[in-house]
Amino acid sequence: MSELEQSARAAQAWLEDEWCRLFRRSRKAKRWNSASLVRRWKQTGVCDSEFIAWKALADLARQGVVDAPPGSLESQVPLQLGLSEKAAHRLRQTMAAPNACLDLTADQATSWSRALERGLDEWSLADQCRLAEGLRRLAADLPSAYLLTPFQASARYLLGSSKLLETLPRELVRAFGIDPKAFLAAPTWLLAEVPEMPEGLLLIENPQSFEQAQRLGLGKRLALVCAFGYGLSLGEAIRDNGRVRLVGEGAPCHGLARLLRLPRLTYWGDLDAEGLRIFLRLKSQLPGLRLSALMAPLADALRQGSGHPLHRLTGKEGQRAARLPRGMDQEWLEDKQVLALAGLPLSTELEARWIAKVEDG
Repeated sequence: MSELEQSARAAQAWLEDEWCRLFRRSRKAKRWNSASLVRRWKQTGVCDSEFIAWKALADLARQGVVDAPPGSLESQVPLQLGLSEKAAHRLRQTMAAPNACLDLTADQATSWSRALERGLDEWSLADQCRLAEGLRRLAADLPSAYLLTPFQASARYLLGSSKLLETLPRELVRAFGIDPKAFLAAPTWLLAEVPEMPEGLLLIENPQSFEQAQRLGLGKRLALVCAFGYGLSLGEAIRDNGRVRLVGEGAPCHGLARLLRLPRLTYWGDLDAEGLRIFLRLKSQLPGLRLSALMAPLADALRQGSGHPLHRLTGKEGQRAARLPRGMDQEWLEDKQVLALAGLPLSTELEARWIAKVEDG
């Protein structure tokens, strides 16, 4: 095999590996600048020289591996190029095909293929085999395994991970004859501080702000309940009061159902798109729930140009921005603001204005 043939094969392998890696992450086909590409191949040792790299790239164009027009690379003029549609289709088919050693049924293979497209293809084949075997063992132990919580069942059967049964695509779990909703519902634990005669209930999104409210003594007049973000624990608790366990000072003497009947229910969370959506989800079950007046200083700060972008570095990459592309976290509030505003509702006009930013987005 000639040096050019060897370099072309190495270059093709590099292109396909890089294309697959980036496609798994973004589901978008990668394109490259030809001049940058040949320099990178020289620097990383894919090709011995930039001259050989240009020749290898031109050879891949002639073979139909990349989508550069015929002869366009001979003059070494920089241009944008990517894998040809034929090469990209072949890679997509290869990426999505389950390995035969998984021993899947036809329905399981179809669901497994979709899971591969969503990130399972980044697992080693050995771990994929362990996962398939774990799902089969779990299915074989039904219905008795349904007496476990989903976290227990997942950890005991699926590679020791308590999260997999929830994070795997439901169609894949069902393809093994497992109903994800049939497992024992675990109790919902909520942090709370409840005085003997609470004036109202303040639902708090994050535990750091719950600690701030507790430190300031708000729990002496208000019932404080921490929702732990995303409204998941609290939302489930409201739907099924029988599974709720309140832990904290004064909490055992008051059930959540009793607290939800208090005359003043307010919610304090982050002022961003997802924080407002949490409020709307809770309000759908608690019609009397209002945004707390504690949101007013956050709103003022946003209107004055403060706040952070919804970005991975601020922990909010996955948020749909709607008409609210920036946010203010509830921990920003100072003690004096919390003391002055806790227990009061936000004005109806301001509440409607901020909710409209989410509902119209």
